[in-house]
Amino acid sequence: MTVPKLTLTMLGASGSGKTAYLHGMYNRLSMGVQGYYLYATDPDLDLDLAEDWARLRRTGAMPKATSERPIGYEFVFRRGMRDLMTIDCVDFRGNAALDRRSAAEDVALLEDRLSVSDSIILALDSEHVAEWVRHGAPGGLDRDDDPMEISRFSRAISRVFSNRLAEGEPVPGVTVLLTKADLLAERTGMRAAEALQTVGRNFPKLVPVLAGDGADGVTVALCAVQLGNFGAAAQATVDASRIAPKNLHLPVIFSLRHYLSEGIVRNRQEMGRLSASLDASRGELAALSQGFLGGFFKGAEKTNARQQIDRLVSSSSATAADLQKAQERCRELDDELRGIAIYRDGRLLTD
Repeated sequence: MTVPKLTLTMLGASGSGKTAYLHGMYNRLSMGVQGYYLYATDPDLDLDLAEDWARLRRTGAMPKATSERPIGYEFVFRRGMRDLMTIDCVDFRGNAALDRRSAAEDVALLEDRLSVSDSIILALDSEHVAEWVRHGAPGGLDRDDDPMEISRFSRAISRVFSNRLAEGEPVPGVTVLLTKADLLAERTGMRAAEALQTVGRNFPKLVPVLAGDGADGVTVALCAVQLGNFGAAAQATVDASRIAPKNLHLPVIFSLRHYLSEGIVRNRQEMGRLSASLDASRGELAALSQGFLGGFFKGAEKTNARQQIDRLVSSSSATAADLQKAQERCRELDDELRGIAIYRDGRLLTD
């Protein structure tokens, strides 16, 4: 089975913590989690990320926010020694999806990037999510008074889905990342698990375009992550002794799981197409073999038909093998995703 290449794009309002998450995720997975590993293909990038994390551990200095120039990363995601996928990841600054097209170059770059993305991560600051919970988890957040900018990010994402669905193309998997998850309990006064369950129950009201009525074709995971128990949300420097990473690897696991599931659908469709073509070719060969002296005068045509049948049988076998491997990998990944809220077509699948 060919190692897939996944195009991943990260979105989030300024200060949402997506850049810090990416650094923490890389550090966590580069050391290995449940046998899964992530490595930068560029050794210099690996050193840069390692140095940023070491600085955080020594001094509490958080990674700097992304500038107007998007930052690209290429990773290899492995299970033990086996490559599962390569990841082409780009981190855009928070306002890239919010500014006018004429405001900065990265606005147009983000639109182009989203149009080809296999996976999208939307980071929401848990400080603001907790405030939403404290106010009764209302629907219809005011566009002009939402620091998470959900409506504007939703518009950018829905455009991608609309275009892909219209063209019959696979749609991205979406992870809604609740960053700084320690703030869920702190700001709501609930236990962390209770606060997260409240968000999960009311998630269609928070991001209706992804999990509400009409979210046909959308698969989205709700994943709460944190680098540590840092308390106050916006800090350039934190208490390094309170670093306590949680769930940082799960968005990558979900991205691969969704990519493989889309591949399974395509493989099944291809199997159906190959089966129909094989039946047609066999019928053609049978027709060529019939009739008086048919085998004598139609030798070349019969040879071509037999060769076509051989090619179709070989393609069917390869596609069936890919399908089986993808299904096996999906079962492995499902074990890692237990307990994560996943919505498909607006319906909660797991909790």
